[in-house]
Amino acid sequence: MIDERLVDTIKEHFDLNSYEAKVWVALLGRGITSAGELAEITGVPRSRTYDILESLERKGLVIMRLGKPIKYISINPKEVIDKLKKQVRLDLNDRINRIEEVKENPIWKEVLSLYEKGIKKIDPTQISGAIRGRHHIHDRFEELFSESKKEVLLAASGIELNRIIEYHFPALKSAKERGVDIKIAVTKEGLTDKNLKHSQELGTVKELKGLDARFLITDGNELIFMLTSDQDVHPSYDTGVWIHSPFFTKSFRDMFMASWKKMTVL
Repeated sequence: MIDERLVDTIKEHFDLNSYEAKVWVALLGRGITSAGELAEITGVPRSRTYDILESLERKGLVIMRLGKPIKYISINPKEVIDKLKKQVRLDLNDRINRIEEVKENPIWKEVLSLYEKGIKKIDPTQISGAIRGRHHIHDRFEELFSESKKEVLLAASGIELNRIIEYHFPALKSAKERGVDIKIAVTKEGLTDKNLKHSQELGTVKELKGLDARFLITDGNELIFMLTSDQDVHPSYDTGVWIHSPFFTKSFRDMFMASWKKMTVL
């Protein structure tokens, strides 16, 4: 009998389909065996077993033994982990290189030109939208930190500031070096000493009291404010509203600065 729980785990972590996971688990338990025997053990159709074993061989999980009858040998799972890690790194580097190569393609200038022409046709007050998913919110944070020229105002919980420092410290440090004034208002609960110290290296940090809010303002023009507490929502459903409007953003900035004057420096 094949342990279905184990099969499901193998599927998830080794990126295999159900048949591949069943055959590999069965082979691990036998050490060496034939395709026919694996078909009997797993219940996988015999006609499919050969294709599956070929697929597992290409992925480096099994070895085909020379000779007749043809049999297959399982590879030590420890070696498989190392192989997969190397392959993921190679695939990732290859993907990154191909993305970087796009910048050298003449077509890239056309893409940028299309965007610049299109954005000029839009009333700045109409550039707004919802950003769903914490990783997408942080992607937009990174862009705003990198594009900021004068000022970054941030209100966050201690736990959220931990994430922001861990994800965006290089971009924020670069902003500071460009002369950007960075002000951070944060609740102390959950904030680590390490990330507080890093925050203090970037600008002025004060304790956030009496204002339960999560938002980012850059250069008095762009604002992202979150709709819920980061403790009350799953990261996938965390939602921020992005607004590009100096008039609207000024209201948030004025509110921040009024509270900022009363806050205690950390």
